[in-house]
Amino acid sequence: MEKGKLIALDDRWVSIAIDNLESFGDVGYLDFKFLAQVLPHCSKDQLIHIEKSTKDKDLSPITDKLWKKFFEREFGVKATDEVIEKMKEKKASCKWSELYQTKLKRVEEAENKVGERLKRLYQKEEARKQSRQVRVLDKVPSTSTSNKRSCGGSKLMDKARKEYMKCLEVRNIQAMKMKASVFKKPRSIQAMKAF
Repeated sequence: MEKGKLIALDDRWVSIAIDNLESFGDVGYLDFKFLAQVLPHCSKDQLIHIEKSTKDKDLSPITDKLWKKFFEREFGVKATDEVIEKMKEKKASCKWSELYQTKLKRVEEAENKVGERLKRLYQKEEARKQSRQVRVLDKVPSTSTSNKRSCGGSKLMDKARKEYMKCLEVRNIQAMKMKASVFKKPRSIQAMKAF
């Protein structure tokens, strides 16, 4: 087959071509009408492969519409409308395949950032849990630290002692001791009477 010569295929070959899309490569020799019927049945990967393989012919008049549909399906109508508005403001035209690839990279970068952030949060939470775990000590604490503990260095123990001293039962016991000491006769007076 001579290079540069276009082949026009009739409609009966369209279904055969659609069934064999995965074997397509360079389609530069095929007619645009035929490609317009076949390429809408391609997946994204097949379309990328066909576009990369076809070097002598610009397929963007056909594939641009397809890439716009892929963009809209994957990123939504709102995102598509925003891109169209930006293109109108800049008065620039871009291929939808390039816009699709750019948007895909941005989405992947955002997903990676979120993934990294979640990973850091999980590590931070795991470290917090590890720090709060009870640890078994292999060594006996030195006497200097045990003396500090027995002297009441703990705020919790001080608070418990204060609450204990303020409770009604302890105050009643202290009051009874006070009364008992008042009614006891001093020993020195008892000793004088004995003589």
